Amino acid sequence: MKKRASIIMASLLLVTAGCGGPAPEPPTQAEAKAKVVEVVTVQKAAQPVVLRVTGMVEAKRDAVLPFGTGGTISSIPVSKGMKIAQGQLLATLDSRYYQKEVEAAASQVEEAAARKNKALKGATAEAIEQQRLQVQSAQSRLEKAKQDLTAGEKLFAGGAISQTEINDLKRALTQAEISARDAQLSLTELQRGAQPEDIAMANASIKSAAGQVERAKKSLDDAKIHAPFAGTVVDVYKQTGEQASPGDQIIHLVDLSEVKVTLDITNDLISQFQEKTKVQAVSDDGKQSQGTITFVSPVVSKETGKYRVEVTIPNADGFWRGGMAATIEAPRKVNGFLVPLESVGVNSTEHYVMAVEDGLTVKKEVKTGQIVDDQIEILSGVKEGDQLLRSGITFYVEGQKVEAKGE
Repeated sequence: MKKRASIIMASLLLVTAGCGGPAPEPPTQAEAKAKVVEVVTVQKAAQPVVLRVTGMVEAKRDAVLPFGTGGTISSIPVSKGMKIAQGQLLATLDSRYYQKEVEAAASQVEEAAARKNKALKGATAEAIEQQRLQVQSAQSRLEKAKQDLTAGEKLFAGGAISQTEINDLKRALTQAEISARDAQLSLTELQRGAQPEDIAMANASIKSAAGQVERAKKSLDDAKIHAPFAGTVVDVYKQTGEQASPGDQIIHLVDLSEVKVTLDITNDLISQFQEKTKVQAVSDDGKQSQGTITFVSPVVSKETGKYRVEVTIPNADGFWRGGMAATIEAPRKVNGFLVPLESVGVNSTEHYVMAVEDGLTVKKEVKTGQIVDDQIEILSGVKEGDQLLRSGITFYVEGQKVEAKGE
């Protein structure tokens, strides 16, 4: 209606000008009525700027514990909800079989060690004397075999014995020679004492037996479940008397003395997160706790395409539970001025604002940075104290008379 009225008024002015004296001069800019506009004053943020990201609360440590071997469960002295100390016994299998294995393996170690000691000490004087008698006996049998063969050859020449009998005498001589040589070698070894190869064999036997002991002890240890950390029993999956196989889930244990909140952060925000930075964690019902950024991933997750950030929160009062949502408030670094998003316009070549100076609009090109909630950071192009049109800047042209109202 106002536009139509203006057209009618202009027409009337034209008619009047055509009918009478000269047309009146249009009002000057100074005489035009200033339009009231809402402005925002450029200034540094009065309060620290925070970055809010929500993540899920996880236990500091969370483990489902199995036996390392199989058998019949003989005891589970814990139940759901119990507080557990690190190292506390949680469950056992019937371990009698494994205990016998340990004892048998230990006995083998003792036997191997005894054989080594015997080898190191060497033969006793009695053993050497007995072997010397064996040598003498073997030599006597050898001499007799030689004499028997000599006599046999004479008899064979006279036709008194057969070729077969001569062959038997020769074999007897060969066997006597072998026995005499072996007896002498045994005597020499006894007199010489333990050899390096004997000691090496003894050491190998001890090592093998010791390995059997360790394996048996491991089987015995695998028949027990000890708490790897202090925490709370969440669930017990089997009962006394049931069979358990290696790897079966037996007890679920969590440690909530501290909790961890995992955040997925986009590339444009990851620079705002630094390890060791103190942050606030806020629950859905407003509970606040101080936490610390303990990990910032150096690489993007293949699953999410974002960076993983972990915040650790002390939880002595047990308020935080696994699966709760927590909003992390981290300090946000801002280098420029924050103004409302609608205060900044954009065209094909630039970002700009409409400032108010001396009652007139002034278009200023600006360089923008990050977006913070419903505000945008201006890095250059304005100074502290400038007044900018809050919104609707596309409806104004540079040099338009306005009256500033607002901040």
